[in-house]
Amino acid sequence: MNAIDVRGLVKRFGDKTVVDHVTMSVAEGEIVGFLGPNGSGKTTTIRIMCGLLTPDEGEGTVLGFNIRTDSLRIKREVGYMTQKFSFYEDLTIGENLEFVARLYRLRPVEEYVARTLEELGLATRRNQLAGTLSGGWKQRLALAACIMH
Repeated sequence: MNAIDVRGLVKRFGDKTVVDHVTMSVAEGEIVGFLGPNGSGKTTTIRIMCGLLTPDEGEGTVLGFNIRTDSLRIKREVGYMTQKFSFYEDLTIGENLEFVARLYRLRPVEEYVARTLEELGLATRRNQLAGTLSGGWKQRLALAACIMH
């Protein structure tokens, strides 16, 4: 089974087609990069595959889940990290991760947070406000939140 198997993905916003019949297969364990100019549909395609957007046309599966009917299941299994920092800057690193753990209904919350803090080298900064982090540390926090579940 492929981790990603999509065919003929199309996404339109109004009269503008931003994803135009994308077909791709990605084997489990394979690493793939999207290259293209700004506005070429890379992010929109990824959002479709992460269950965040529904395609106007096309079909496929991600991790065996149908992209049209199983978007909630896909979202529970896939971590998506945006370029823009999107956590609460007035919460600490630990509080932000606790919030994410609760969103994903991870139990026990404290164990998931502690393990993630340790694995990503954030344990010593657990009580630091996210708003005071450098860009690199913010990216590390975002990555931690993406892989925790």
